Amino acid sequence: MSGSLDRRSVLRLAGGTAGAAATSGWLWQAAPAHAAEASSAAREARAALDTAVFGDAGSEDAHGLVATGSTTLNGGLDQPARVLNPLETPGFWGGTLALTMACRPRGRTYVTIKLWGDDFGEEKGRLQLYAEGAQVGHFHLGAVDPLDIAGREPRTPGRFYFHTLPLPPELTEGRESVSLEIRSMGRIYPYGATSERYYYALEVPTRGVYRLYTHAEPYFDLADDEVTGSFADAPVRTEPGPEVLETIATRVANRVRGELNRTSVQGNMDYVNILARAYAMPGSEAHRSPAVPAQIVQSVDDLYRRSLTNPSVIEGNWMGASIAGQFLLQLREDLLSRLDAPLTGDPGVLNNPGFDDGHAHPTGWRTHTWSGSGTTVRDTDVTRDGGTASARITIPSSGVVGLVPHARVPVAQGSHTYTVWVRTENVTGSEGAYLDVLFFDSGGRVVGSENKAHATGGSHDWERVTVTLDTPATAVSVETQVRLRGPGTAWFDDLTLTPPSDSTYTPVIRRDAWAELLLTSREFWRRNRRWYTNQTMIVDLGIYLADRGLELLGSPDAWGEERARAYLYEAVGLTPWLGPENEDGTPTRPMGSSYHQVTRAGLTKELGYVGNYGEVQGWLALIHEVVSVFGGVRDDRLRDQLVKIAKTRAIFHHPALDADGYRTMRLETVIGWRDLVYPGKRDYDQANSWEGQTMQLAALVGDPDLTAYARQAMEDHQHFSLLLDAHLAATSAVVDRNLLSVQRDYEIVTTAPASDARLPMTPGQPDFVFADPENAVVAVKHGDEILYASLYWRARWGVNRLARIHHIDVHGIERSATVWTDVRYVPDGRVAVEPDWVNWEFNVGADAPIPPGGFPPPGETPHQAFAGQELPLAAAPDDVPEQPAGQETPFVGRAAFYRCQYGPYLIAMNTTTSRTYTLATRGFGASTDLVTGDRVGGSAELRVRPGTTVVLRRR
Repeated sequence: MSGSLDRRSVLRLAGGTAGAAATSGWLWQAAPAHAAEASSAAREARAALDTAVFGDAGSEDAHGLVATGSTTLNGGLDQPARVLNPLETPGFWGGTLALTMACRPRGRTYVTIKLWGDDFGEEKGRLQLYAEGAQVGHFHLGAVDPLDIAGREPRTPGRFYFHTLPLPPELTEGRESVSLEIRSMGRIYPYGATSERYYYALEVPTRGVYRLYTHAEPYFDLADDEVTGSFADAPVRTEPGPEVLETIATRVANRVRGELNRTSVQGNMDYVNILARAYAMPGSEAHRSPAVPAQIVQSVDDLYRRSLTNPSVIEGNWMGASIAGQFLLQLREDLLSRLDAPLTGDPGVLNNPGFDDGHAHPTGWRTHTWSGSGTTVRDTDVTRDGGTASARITIPSSGVVGLVPHARVPVAQGSHTYTVWVRTENVTGSEGAYLDVLFFDSGGRVVGSENKAHATGGSHDWERVTVTLDTPATAVSVETQVRLRGPGTAWFDDLTLTPPSDSTYTPVIRRDAWAELLLTSREFWRRNRRWYTNQTMIVDLGIYLADRGLELLGSPDAWGEERARAYLYEAVGLTPWLGPENEDGTPTRPMGSSYHQVTRAGLTKELGYVGNYGEVQGWLALIHEVVSVFGGVRDDRLRDQLVKIAKTRAIFHHPALDADGYRTMRLETVIGWRDLVYPGKRDYDQANSWEGQTMQLAALVGDPDLTAYARQAMEDHQHFSLLLDAHLAATSAVVDRNLLSVQRDYEIVTTAPASDARLPMTPGQPDFVFADPENAVVAVKHGDEILYASLYWRARWGVNRLARIHHIDVHGIERSATVWTDVRYVPDGRVAVEPDWVNWEFNVGADAPIPPGGFPPPGETPHQAFAGQELPLAAAPDDVPEQPAGQETPFVGRAAFYRCQYGPYLIAMNTTTSRTYTLATRGFGASTDLVTGDRVGGSAELRVRPGTTVVLRRR
């Protein structure tokens, strides 16, 4: 195809070429005029058009620099630079740098910034590029990133790195120069639900800005005198060491102990989850403790009651109320025996009236001291009539001490009898041991006075103490307290509340309540399934657990384990994902009947490669645990798929340095379409995350390669540091839950059989090319050089012809770039017009409190440089329901064929299953096919078959 085309124009071809039908669309650049280039000429073409050196007076003057709120410094490797400072009264916007630079009057112009890799800290904010007064790209997850997003860790310690952005050709057409501006701004919090929570003021200087370049090729050759730094042989971390395990063990033990002795209902189910897991762990204080099933029952009962008036209990959590199903799987025998009792908090039902449930303290009761001092404990040595415990109160000299139930019991009008059994030893006080009954009105105020029933003083065996009381007219609840006044010891057991014979109480049976809770949860979430893969896993795991719970409860609404597991098959890509269901269970198939959540190669599938949110090992571990460990179901097909996903993720862990300059591996996030944190986390077998931490999946599934990856972290002495990071991350139920299994996982990983595998990108490992046409992503290891490329890059609304590159050369110099590509696609005949938004490049839905395109920034809102560009829509499969133009789907922006040239690499990818395309190498030069090893001439034409990828590297 000849002739220069507009960035997003569409050409309809009258005849097919290279297997493309007449309806194919092209977004194709003109080929170079000459078939081959001399080496010197090629390098000249790849040189910078212009270079501005900040902090150098001559260069700044030559580019007409106007600096506002900026100071100069000698920074990394003593190189000159500028920082942009906060305003005198800090706000979101800070200092600016405006200058004029050379550009290409026809065709493409790129802008690259040079930054020092040791600068870090989110408080340093962001750098945003403007060209001819318009903003280039978006603040958050746009196809074109900001110039810089300061991260929590150093990007490339000891080295400079280079970040490249494309300019819209319309801005530079016919121009020899272009006005550019770098504006500093504060950090943003992407999940902020208000503008005030989203935008933060810039309060400290930004990273140093060293150089700005303009160039015509996506990759430009650095000048011979360019100072870059180097990636020297990194030392191995030496600390922390095994003491971290003890630190975590102490933390977890304290959390478990605190929850065991809780005297009120735990409403946070993650804390209850800690107890449920610790219940099965020998050596844990909670192991087989009767406090655990009692607290689970109380908490799930409370969850049910809250769900009746607050839909967010189920609808606000992607797993709904399915945790109750998990508890039933984990403690089925202990919980099933409690299911046919009335619900905790039902009228006339006392909670733990025999003090049998609990640990050191009876569950559901709290100690109260009115005067003096004394102790209360759950006593398992003194019991009555076959019980397992009683409550013991001891006062050494004087005072009033008692036990008060954590919740009052609803009570009706009429005459009720309140009873407790009391045993005493050396009780000599004026009132001794007694039962105290108090009534409360709807406002929580005491009605009337105390109603005491005393036991005999001195020392005696069990004595029945009882009182019959008429419920006061304004009372709605009652509290039964047991107290001791004066010295001695008293034991209390077997409280009862007997309603009148004509009582109309209709208690709710726990089995029925839990079944209603789980059915409501399952039915809501099967109708509201999510389509991003990690979210699908969460929701479908909740559906599975809810149904398993229904099955154990004996509900006629339960589907059965095999049908419930089918949802997990969809979530992990074993079967097509069929989407939300109608009321009658019919799937809506929003992606058709053949869409899989995981590619054949093993990557989660959304709108291209997913970095942080694609690191789903924590959810894979939970799926395996729920199905096989808790549920006792052996499913080798499911297990093998989980392992496959984890091993594919390992390709996207690359060598790097940690914040202290030690050798490590990091998660690839630069090309992740939902990522904005660079660099990625330290990551070997599994990254620390909200849902898990290193070693969990490896320990659970026992795969030798995953075990080897986990041990690689130990060989690099990063393992204990990662665990310490997890420990220091936050004080929360989720973190404590994840840390609970650390000691067990560590022992398994250090002793289990392991292969000799290493993470594929580890230095010294074999060269390879990984290509995934379903996600249009490529990973290449060529000696010590690494290339990651996402060809399908944030193309939410249509084909945008942009790719994202992360390149690490043999010297360790890193480049990230958003670059133009050449594509072919099958059009559906429509276009989406890019709106004039600068914050988000996407809508968030009519029911969200955030306006389309996100919150406008403080002050005057700038205009978007790419606004008005037309994005042609690629055709979706025939069975996919048509969506309006401008709505995100995984089809509208995905091309059929990609051709991307970056530096020494030429990539061609055919994403179709039925078409063949031709790759012409004219203008690229002689190369080697890294997939086949074949030599390729400078003017070759290669057939790229369906579902295949060609990666050429210039010789």
